[in-house]
Amino acid sequence: MNPQNHGYGAGRSRLVEEIEEILRRQFNWSEVMMSNIMWKYVGVNTEELLNYGINPHEWIEILRHISINNTYMLGAVHGDVTIYPISQSLYEITVSTTSTMGVLYFEELMKRIKRPTVEFTVRRRRKLNVINVNFYVVVNKNEWPWSKAKNYETISRFSVDELRRYLSGLIDTDGSVVINRKRDGRRYKYYLEIDIVSADTKFLEFLRDIIHEKLGIIGAIKKGEKGVRGSLLRYRNWQAVQLGEEIMPFLAHPMKRVRLEVFMRYYNKDMPQVDFLRFVELFKYHHGDSDPKRYHAADMLTQAAPQTHTHGGKPKPQNHCS
Repeated sequence: MNPQNHGYGAGRSRLVEEIEEILRRQFNWSEVMMSNIMWKYVGVNTEELLNYGINPHEWIEILRHISINNTYMLGAVHGDVTIYPISQSLYEITVSTTSTMGVLYFEELMKRIKRPTVEFTVRRRRKLNVINVNFYVVVNKNEWPWSKAKNYETISRFSVDELRRYLSGLIDTDGSVVINRKRDGRRYKYYLEIDIVSADTKFLEFLRDIIHEKLGIIGAIKKGEKGVRGSLLRYRNWQAVQLGEEIMPFLAHPMKRVRLEVFMRYYNKDMPQVDFLRFVELFKYHHGDSDPKRYHAADMLTQAAPQTHTHGGKPKPQNHCS
């Protein structure tokens, strides 16, 4: 089988690097500028976060310190990043997103492996034509240090620090960090919830046990019902706060990280409720294409990282079998 390169090669990657260098030199482009464009696009004033000691660009620095050998990367592959063989000697590693908040994160994550090829595909979703941004890299099998399968023995041998990194990669790519509320008398009480999603319930049970053993935090399995894509390993209230403190140094998804930091400021009484509630509302995801945080990945990529768009060409329809 011939390796898939999706119509692009090393020359295309070099071109992107050259364009990026021109942008840096002549227009002062930087990853922080890119991050600023992203936050402004979704209506978040970064100065307000900085006033509370929350750096909305910290995710860039965290990803800079991740290498292919970091257990964070294995967590990502056990999440939404896919790896599969395309020949006897090569793997293709790929991830797709429609998320405004996820597209720059995934681009930077894939660059920790190798500069990715980018393609655009169009798919129908909830009566909307949505552009998927797809990132691909091809690596030699002997360069990839991790087993493709979920190797329980490997994870069991992780140190506490390696486990924290692994969980961060898993939650960043296929988990959630959300702020919920419940009625407490005549008021609402706000609490943190962290979920890890998987179709493999046994894997979630294994994770629950290893997290309890090594971090002392108790989680609960919520099994998927009919029509639901998977089960959840859920941490709520105090357990979520404990887990959040463990993964905070390594969590890199921009929205999940900032949401966690805002909650922790509020939880530790370092942020008044009026500001906390305003941030909570800003960070909410709403249904439909009117929410700039949803379904605008292609627009975000071309605005914040225009050099990357040279990979693309026109969006092409994605064929689906009925």
